[in-house]
Amino acid sequence: MANVPVRYIHLDAIQRNLDLARSLAPRSKVMAVVKADAYGHGAVEVASSLTGADALGVARIVEGVALREAGITVPVYVLEGYIDLEELEICRINRLIPVLHSPYQIDVLKSSRHVDMGIWIKVDTGMHRLGFSAEEFRRGMTSGTRLNVLGVMSHLANADDPGHEETEAQLQIFTELTRDLACELSVANSGAILNYPRSHFDYIRPGIMLYGGSSSLEPDSRLAAGMTLTAPGVSVNRIARGESIGYGSLWTASRDTNIAVAGIGYADGYPREMPAGTPVLINGERRPIVGRISMDMTFVELQDEDQVVPGDAVTLWGPGLPIDEVAGRLGTIGYTLMSGLTARVERRYCRD
Repeated sequence: MANVPVRYIHLDAIQRNLDLARSLAPRSKVMAVVKADAYGHGAVEVASSLTGADALGVARIVEGVALREAGITVPVYVLEGYIDLEELEICRINRLIPVLHSPYQIDVLKSSRHVDMGIWIKVDTGMHRLGFSAEEFRRGMTSGTRLNVLGVMSHLANADDPGHEETEAQLQIFTELTRDLACELSVANSGAILNYPRSHFDYIRPGIMLYGGSSSLEPDSRLAAGMTLTAPGVSVNRIARGESIGYGSLWTASRDTNIAVAGIGYADGYPREMPAGTPVLINGERRPIVGRISMDMTFVELQDEDQVVPGDAVTLWGPGLPIDEVAGRLGTIGYTLMSGLTARVERRYCRD
């Protein structure tokens, strides 16, 4: 392999995850979320490869424009909407459907020449991040100006936790607010798709689950890894008992030990804070990282029986080593790892 870290993107696995989402909500349409460059997997490549996605979701207008410039024609929803008239016009020209979450966006729309433009509305049912309050929503839906509202959505704060009372409360509020509406409805993110069937409504919005991650710290065996992150072993060093390695001399050998140096570090997006003991795979065997992560390199403690040579691949996460497990070692979630990889990590697309 080349002397660079590589993320292998498993397009068939991503498709299987989308198929799983569809099977769990057979009466719903699917809005595949490809924001943040498809969580580090490549938005254009992922969107182009998916079969059965009725629409795509992005966070920002520039992400939607990139999809259109790549020739992607399915409906694209901008989940944060627009800021001003210029951005509204960009949405119109590129056939992007903005999701409006604030009264100022309504004012922008009313001041434009395109008040009949198709929009979605986001209502805040308890997450308190984006969305019209229940009272704003009631007033807006009964106001004199007729808007072309195609759909209404909300977002769940605790969908990764089955049976969470706040989720039940949010779903109840959403149901009450939208009971008499004829437009399409959407609430279910990945966690809700997996855990709350009654949240599925007209559209589901799989995001992290498309890429094989769960929305919690626990891996979900139903999901296939969308990415394998590998790095080359650039050196294997014999460390004598009592010798220390790396910045800060954080790890000292308790015995004569072979240490592999993997060519990946925090400049590639493998966090400096990753704790000692976090597993990697070398030649199919789990081995722990030790010492402090450097900008370009990571130490791995080997066993005496290991036959590791420079050039052998070190797998940081992927099949056999779920990203959620790795993230849990750091006290974070898979989202931060997959979307935090930098441009130094080469991307290669593959199929089964």
